[in-house]
Amino acid sequence: MKKAAFILAVFILSLSLFACTPNDPTIPAGMMRVTNDVINFNLYVPEGWTESISTGAVGAYCSNEDPTNATVMAWNVDQSTTLDGWWESYKSEIELVFDEVTLTSQESTTVRTASGGSVAAMKYAYTAKLGSNEYNYVQCASLHWGMIYIITITTTPAHYEEHTEDIANILQYFEFH
Repeated sequence: MKKAAFILAVFILSLSLFACTPNDPTIPAGMMRVTNDVINFNLYVPEGWTESISTGAVGAYCSNEDPTNATVMAWNVDQSTTLDGWWESYKSEIELVFDEVTLTSQESTTVRTASGGSVAAMKYAYTAKLGSNEYNYVQCASLHWGMIYIITITTTPAHYEEHTEDIANILQYFEFH
């Protein structure tokens, strides 16, 4: 009986400690942070998504039933690289892999820094087919610290509309630290 009472007391104490733990105020409401000790940015995705860093890119996906995902990749670039130049080269590479690549929008934007600043970026939205499968892509590219950072959100046409707000939030809350 004493053992059961002790276990119950520990359980209740644990619940009260976790219940009193404040949420991290730096994480936007309804989002979770995907990061690690090596990278110098924070990617925020909707709560409930599954973190995935096994591909070499930092990211997360919605579910097995909904393949919508967000990833961030970065690599060193030449000092003379511009976002327009990068896009033209990258688009050529995309067209070698995918069929029917159609750019649907392109706009200037910014990416936040944890210190309150911002970095110039370009947002590209396009559709592409791989065999009979069609995908919607939104990519935000920025040049920072001698590297190009690409935030890529991929979804299917069937799930695109339901993730419009998620896409906007992922891009809005991404930040360099």
